[in-house]
Amino acid sequence: MIDFSSTVPLAYTLSGGVWIVIGVFAIGFVALIFSYFTEKGTEIRFHAWGDQRGDAPGSFGVGNVGKDPTLDVRSWYRGTSPGRHRNVPAPRSTHAPKPGDQDLLARLEAWRSRLSSDGLGLSTPPDPSRDHMVGPPEAPLQLVEYADFECPSCQAALRVLARIRKRLGDELVLVVRHFPVADAHPMALMAAEAVEAAGAQGRFWDMYQRIYGDRRPPTEDSLRRHAARLKLDVTRFERELREHVHKRRVLEDFESGLQSGVNGTPTFFVNGVRHDDEHTFDSLLGALEEARSQTAGELGS
Repeated sequence: MIDFSSTVPLAYTLSGGVWIVIGVFAIGFVALIFSYFTEKGTEIRFHAWGDQRGDAPGSFGVGNVGKDPTLDVRSWYRGTSPGRHRNVPAPRSTHAPKPGDQDLLARLEAWRSRLSSDGLGLSTPPDPSRDHMVGPPEAPLQLVEYADFECPSCQAALRVLARIRKRLGDELVLVVRHFPVADAHPMALMAAEAVEAAGAQGRFWDMYQRIYGDRRPPTEDSLRRHAARLKLDVTRFERELREHVHKRRVLEDFESGLQSGVNGTPTFFVNGVRHDDEHTFDSLLGALEEARSQTAGELGS
């Protein structure tokens, strides 16, 4: 007699409970792939820092360093309120400055003493030969960001900028410059130098994305880990950080920000004019569209 049980496919012999377990694992695997390789998935797994290291974005609700405690935390990431400076964390007196940072700390102290809500123009126009740009340099719309790589509000702006670039396409050129608020964010200067070191190997924007996309603010270990995962020459990367090869470049950006009236991080300039409204998608897009209309009117007159 033939034993038909040996010819029955294994799938028909599994119980319902086993199939449920297999299904859960399959769905989890698909979700993992989705979250790492799609734009929407990236947004889903985005994790805001929002800790005690600096000013917290939006309604994440923590990180009130330097903030007026009477303010609604949901407004912290927004533009300059009358009589207040936005996104300016207080200096951390417990932070022991590293040798060579004294000049930067002195400039930050002077900067805080003369902060003003009066709008100023961009002192140094975007320069394709030195600035980090994404988009055509000749684009009619320019958005310049002064950023701190330990600033939660700058991290939160990452998704806003991605949406704006997707909407405007080749009409827009985005420029990122450094403004490390090092007396409040002890890793800001090193992180800026690390992004420049990655840029020296052609991976500026990749490092920019990795730092802000990480689940935690940058540390020395995380910067090295990012470099390794980007397949940089890690030996060169670490040497350039150790020798501060790119510090001068970072401080050049910082100085141009001081001269331009940067009054917090991030500070945006739309076609050379400081944007003092919210850092939301609608606000920045509206400012860019208004700049487009003004340019069109000037060309037509």
